[in-house]
Amino acid sequence: MHNANDYSSIIDLIQSGSTCNIDLALQIAAGLSVDLVALLSPFKTLLPIPHPSIENYIQLFTASPFNWSNKNCQELPEQLFLLKNIQELNLSNNQLKSIPPQFSELHYLKHLNINRNKISALAFSAVHWQNLKQLYAADNDIHELADGFNHFEQLQDLDLSRNRLKTLPSAVKYWKQLQHLHLVKNELLYLPSEMQYWQALEWLDLSYNQLYELPEEIGYLTNLRRLDLTYNPIDQLPDSIYELQQLEELVLYKTNIPAVVCEELSNALPNTKVKLNFDYFF
Repeated sequence: MHNANDYSSIIDLIQSGSTCNIDLALQIAAGLSVDLVALLSPFKTLLPIPHPSIENYIQLFTASPFNWSNKNCQELPEQLFLLKNIQELNLSNNQLKSIPPQFSELHYLKHLNINRNKISALAFSAVHWQNLKQLYAADNDIHELADGFNHFEQLQDLDLSRNRLKTLPSAVKYWKQLQHLHLVKNELLYLPSEMQYWQALEWLDLSYNQLYELPEEIGYLTNLRRLDLTYNPIDQLPDSIYELQQLEELVLYKTNIPAVVCEELSNALPNTKVKLNFDYFF
């Protein structure tokens, strides 16, 4: 006669995602004549097939990408947070209004896509998300970034386009590994001086915001290759812009930067294409 501990041990071994542990679980289950498919049936809701095999269940607990997009759901199934080895998670195009606190259990997450939801604030505990490298949160209703973002020290790609951000928190100073930052179509009024720590940044898209100026700290972004200021009311650039010797493209379409300034920039930064509109550049 089997007891609950036997079943729990088998599930724990499979959940570990370790090949050795999974093989051991299979041996124990065979020795005890346990129906593993039935034992793992609570996770059936996470699989897109009506009659999953034991191989399908085992695949859930490995580090393979997990796709839960286009489900039109407002809440995530609890079983999702038991997939401890998830590294890539796609939750795009749902109806999520917030990030559940259980996300802190996904310690190995490297890639998270929450595009096209209804999230209003990225305010959650991310203390365990130190491995996160890509976060895509475009097309939401985000108006606030919490200081929890200071744990994203490995973040390389961040897309917050088409949200409602007016400011960025001082915690952005921890984004020292960030290479690509997309903030298209927000309501940004200014950038914090802490942007000086984005020294790994190569791509910065600030188009369609409300920026009247850039801080002098822009000059610290010496690895920047592309800067897009399209559709901002900015009418002058800081002197430190001339420090961006790696800049390949500066897009100033629909800004108030005078053409004479664009010509000066082009002369001072010979490797930079200064685009004043979509058809003409210096």
